[in-house]
Amino acid sequence: MGRFWPVLGLVGLVACGGGREGAPKGPQAVRVKVTAVKPEVLEVRATAVGTVEPEHRVLVAAQEEGVVTELLVREGDRVTKGQLLARLDDRELLAQLEEAEARLSEASGQWQRAQSLVKEGLITAAEADAARASFQVAQARVSALRTRLSFTRITAPVDGVVTARHVEIGSLVASRSPVVELAAGRMVLRVPVSELDVVKLKVGDRASVVVDALAATPLSARIERIFPAADPASRQVTVELVLEEVPAGLRPGFLARAELLLERIPNALLLPETVVMRGSEFPSFVYVVEGDVARVRPVQVGLRQGGKALVSSGLAPGERVVVEGASLLRDGQPVIVEGEL
Repeated sequence: MGRFWPVLGLVGLVACGGGREGAPKGPQAVRVKVTAVKPEVLEVRATAVGTVEPEHRVLVAAQEEGVVTELLVREGDRVTKGQLLARLDDRELLAQLEEAEARLSEASGQWQRAQSLVKEGLITAAEADAARASFQVAQARVSALRTRLSFTRITAPVDGVVTARHVEIGSLVASRSPVVELAAGRMVLRVPVSELDVVKLKVGDRASVVVDALAATPLSARIERIFPAADPASRQVTVELVLEEVPAGLRPGFLARAELLLERIPNALLLPETVVMRGSEFPSFVYVVEGDVARVRPVQVGLRQGGKALVSSGLAPGERVVVEGASLLRDGQPVIVEGEL
C-alpha cells in the first residue's frame, strides 16, 4: 500500500494549487478622461424669429374723386415729403373755380357799392348785410374749390420708399381710396417672446440680428419698445428691435432671427450635457474622481444651452468630473486618469 502514497500526495498538491489560481480578483481599473470644474461667465440667450419691416407703413389715399392722369413713382422709389406722387383729372374743378371766382368778383363789387349807399342812406342796413353775406359766401366757395383742386395733386406726406402702387394711369379712384403705400422711418424687427423671457428684457438692451438672405451676417440692434400686453392664446409679447445698421439689399419682409441676452451669470459651473447621466436612484448624477476611484455624485441641473448644462448644486470648483469612459463605471470603481480636458 505504501507505493501509492506519492501519487496521492501529488493529487493533493494539484488540488491545493488549483484552489489558489481560482481565487476572486478585485475590480479592474477603467481608463477615463476628466475635466476640472471651474466657474465661467454664462450668458443666457433666447432666439426669436420675425420679419423685417418698416417702422411705419403709410397708406397715401386720394382725398378727391377723379381719374388718374399721372402716376410718377414706382415700387422701390425713394420719395421726400411733399413730392408729387400722382395727379387726378382736374378739368371740372378748374371750370367750377373759374365760375366761383367770377361770382366772387361780382359779389365783391356789390358789397363795396352797398357800403357807400348805406352811408348815404340810399339802402337799408339789411340790404347792406345781405350784400356782405353774398360776398362772404362767394369767398368761401372759392376757398373750398381751391382746396379740392389741391387734392388732385397727391403728394408724399413723409419721407419714405414706395412699397406698393394701388392704381394705374386711367384708374378711377374714389375719395379715401388708397393710391400708394410708403415705408417710412427706420427698419425694425418685431419678434414674439415668451412671457417667461420677456420679464428679463428692458428697453435699450442690445441684441444681435441675423438675416438669412444676407449671408447670415450679424447686425447690431437694440430693443426700442416692449408691447404692453401678451397674446392671450400664445402667451407671447411682441418686442420691437431697431436695426442700427441697414446693409444694402435688406428689404421689408425678409425673415430674420434675433438673439436676445436674457441674463448673465458670472460664476456658472458648466459641464457638457453628455456628462450628466440619469438613473433610477438619482435623476441626474455625474462621476467624480476622488483619489483613484470614481464616485457617484448627485447634481441638480438648471439651464441647458448650447450643449452645456448648468450645475446649480452638487459640485464645487476644482472637482474632477469624468467626461470619457463614464459608461463603464460604477460607484467605487478604480480608475486610471489618462488625461484632462
